[in-house]
Amino acid sequence: MTKMKYVITSAIIILTVFLLVLTQVPLGIEPLTELYFENHTSLQTDISTDTEYNFSFTIHNLEYQEMKYHYNISAFDINNKFLFEIDSGEVFLKDNESTTLSEKYKFPKEFERAKVSIIIDKDHLDIVPDFKKKLWWPDPNYPNKIDIHFWVEEIIR
Repeated sequence: MTKMKYVITSAIIILTVFLLVLTQVPLGIEPLTELYFENHTSLQTDISTDTEYNFSFTIHNLEYQEMKYHYNISAFDINNKFLFEIDSGEVFLKDNESTTLSEKYKFPKEFERAKVSIIIDKDHLDIVPDFKKKLWWPDPNYPNKIDIHFWVEEIIR
């Protein structure tokens, strides 16, 4: 009978430890940032030099903490050679907040085909969200840079 008491007591202790550890595991938390073009189907793909064009893009913070984003918008040729910078700046966003930025650009000289690229760098502001105070380890595949782009071709008249 005393052997059975030890087995039951051990099982209760193991179950209690397991439940305590389980309460420290953040469930369903996957921090991420969305970066996308607004009206991507209406992006101008055939353009003329010295004509101004525009587009809008949105940054949506789903990182479960306040974030600072550094963005850089540039144009590159078909060989990924830098042509010129369109814009750069910083945006502060709280958790689940988003902002849409409108940009204007024009190509000052002739080109054949070019890529307009937006790159954002994430800055966590050294704030530790509640879920990271639990049993949390960083994802080795977590991106600190996100980029999107579209291609344009010159219309020769």
